[in-house]
Amino acid sequence: MDARALSFTTLIIANLSLILTNRSWSRTIPDSLRSPNAALWWVLIGAVAFLGLALYVPLLRSLFRFSTLHLIDLGICFAAGTASILWFELLKAINGRQYLRPDQEVEQVRSDDRRFRVT
Repeated sequence: MDARALSFTTLIIANLSLILTNRSWSRTIPDSLRSPNAALWWVLIGAVAFLGLALYVPLLRSLFRFSTLHLIDLGICFAAGTASILWFELLKAINGRQYLRPDQEVEQVRSDDRRFRVT
């Protein structure tokens, strides 16, 4: 029962991490989170809420045959889920810096626009 709850939790966290990393193929997760997207927040909050309900409401926990996860278990699940996409985030960060020469600057076209121009 522990393995089932751990696997499910890791899978949910990995899928949420995959959603965050695939929002942009050039910007990292912290950069892309600065772009407003109400639907994204509803999905993230909803998934975490339903995960919490499935893990800690006795009726749902017995329905899914989960055991109760402790804080260290949740930390392990979070680490495993985010580590699965960490390599791609590092690749985006490295490639983003690679295209700029040291003498180039990035300036924002408009303050409300998310496009950038290299000068």
